[in-house]
Amino acid sequence: MLMVSFGQIADVLPEPMLLVSTGGLVVAANLRARKELGGEGEGQSLFALCADERAQVEGLLKRCARVRQPTLGTLTLRRGRRYRVEGAVVRPASEGAPAVVLLRLVHEQAALSAFVELNRTLEHLRREISAQRRATQALDRQREWLRVTLVSIGDAVIATDVEGRVVFMNPVAEQLTGWTEGEAAGRPVAEVFCAVNEATREPIENPTVRVLREGVVMGLANHTVLVRRGGGETPIDDSAAPIRDAGGEILGAVLVFRAIAERRALERLAEQRLAELVLADRRKDEFLAMLAHELRNPMAAILTAAAVLHAPDEDREVTAYAAAVVDRQVRHMARLVDDLLDVARISQGKITLRAEVVDVSLVLRQAIETSRRPIEAGRHELHLDLAGGLPPVMGDATRLEQVFCNLLNNAAKYTPPGGHIRVSARGDRDEVVVAVRDTGVGIAPELLPNVFEVFVQGDQSLHRARGGLGVGLALVKRLVELHGGSCSCASAGAGQGAEFVVRLPALRGDVAAAGAREREPSLPGERLRVAVVDDNRDAANLLAVSLRRWGHDVVVAHDGLEALSLVRASRPDVAVLDIGLPGIDGYELARRLRREAALAGCTLIAVSGYGQDADRQRARDAGFDHHLLKPVEPAALMKLLARVPSSGGAAR
Repeated sequence: MLMVSFGQIADVLPEPMLLVSTGGLVVAANLRARKELGGEGEGQSLFALCADERAQVEGLLKRCARVRQPTLGTLTLRRGRRYRVEGAVVRPASEGAPAVVLLRLVHEQAALSAFVELNRTLEHLRREISAQRRATQALDRQREWLRVTLVSIGDAVIATDVEGRVVFMNPVAEQLTGWTEGEAAGRPVAEVFCAVNEATREPIENPTVRVLREGVVMGLANHTVLVRRGGGETPIDDSAAPIRDAGGEILGAVLVFRAIAERRALERLAEQRLAELVLADRRKDEFLAMLAHELRNPMAAILTAAAVLHAPDEDREVTAYAAAVVDRQVRHMARLVDDLLDVARISQGKITLRAEVVDVSLVLRQAIETSRRPIEAGRHELHLDLAGGLPPVMGDATRLEQVFCNLLNNAAKYTPPGGHIRVSARGDRDEVVVAVRDTGVGIAPELLPNVFEVFVQGDQSLHRARGGLGVGLALVKRLVELHGGSCSCASAGAGQGAEFVVRLPALRGDVAAAGAREREPSLPGERLRVAVVDDNRDAANLLAVSLRRWGHDVVVAHDGLEALSLVRASRPDVAVLDIGLPGIDGYELARRLRREAALAGCTLIAVSGYGQDADRQRARDAGFDHHLLKPVEPAALMKLLARVPSSGGAAR
């Protein structure tokens, strides 16, 4: 009876199924198993049919014989195919008789049982149960075998009768719904399986309702969330199908589902990342367009000014104006490049602050002087409100001036002509609070959260006239954070102006008093002998002209080997060396000069278009005393030369 019943039921299953005693004897095998074993099976030794070690097979059988819950393992048949095995005891051991276990074999490279196959199995089992319902013992066995089959799969399964009441739940379904099979039995499936749309939070129609009503196989809607009994939610998917008898009559429905929380989290992460990449790509395109615009404008002005300077018989007033245009536009381009490099350095953690005790009111006044030109160009009225007794801060005065200059330039740029800009500074407990407020175009509410991000600007139209690359405010935020402070922005909306607030940690007590000493004024420089080395003849000759105007004696070379001979012969006090030289580069030239005993007192200044920390360190390693970034600011070079002692010149 056991053999006949197993064959009738198990032969329709798509996976190989074996009944095996704990002694290794194959008691029964379904049709699929016999095919996999090459016609062998019943009456054979499982040890002889497997390529695995006997101890491994015995261990699997013993584990399966101890519990009715599925036990997992693996078997490799001598035909070379490897299987994942799920087994459970169907007849415990008794006196004189070993236990019998049911083994379900699933090929490792095959997918889990398709839902259609499961539905066919359920239909066949239902027909068998109906045909043999008077055989109670056989029916119980069949139900038990069916339960073992369903329990062994990894998906959640709920089966209902034709009225939609729960008749079966496997352990996975119990775990996901929060109902035990005993609690759910006889209840409407809609009470046990409650799902809502993840986005709208609206309840969805229970899939089994439509299956029982229309007799169709249907899948759950996308973004479905199962509401667990007692609280908690789990994203799920899969489908429901009718259970039919041999005549096609619907006897119930089966609902198969699985938790996909991890997959949904990955999908949301992927969607978020995709949106971020799309936004970053759009901002990159906008930035490149702005960069081209910002560089073409000054280049056009420089080209026009160059044509004026080359024109014969042009009066001095016009040529002076053209020269001023060139100076102004080159400085503008240098500021653009410097801002980009600073943002890159901060992002890579390569900016080091030169910390000292800083008088914020003094830095603010210097920033106002630096930004006076755009403020006056816009005919803005500047209001300065500095509270008395403002405590100092610990920071880099140059970088803080850069912060306030960027805020002032931003206010001047985005305020229509004739506007008002108010700068205030006050102490607030342990902070110094600096605010820059304007009456400008304001900031749209949707832009406020992103206003400190790189390449973000309020007006992206092709007709914008304010310019800029959108890195200024990002630079402000990052520099302020490097000082241990914070910055924020507020605006009532378009046309309502904006206010930017910087908060910096204040110094109090002895620390502030110790750093409050004023610096002594710089001593005047001396007449120096200077060597200028640059393969760009125009740059070298113009720098030589400036140096001679400052009272220095200058010699010029245009390649590395020529410079080596020239410096040896002239023994200058200072050598200003370009890095990218023909013959030998500036680094090698510096190393060779440092080996000359007669040039031990020569100050070497590197001039380079590369300003990263690694470039400065490389210059120091080669023997340079200073590193200046192209284009060289005349004031910066003059400041360096003023500190160099002359080996034989007179004071000026």
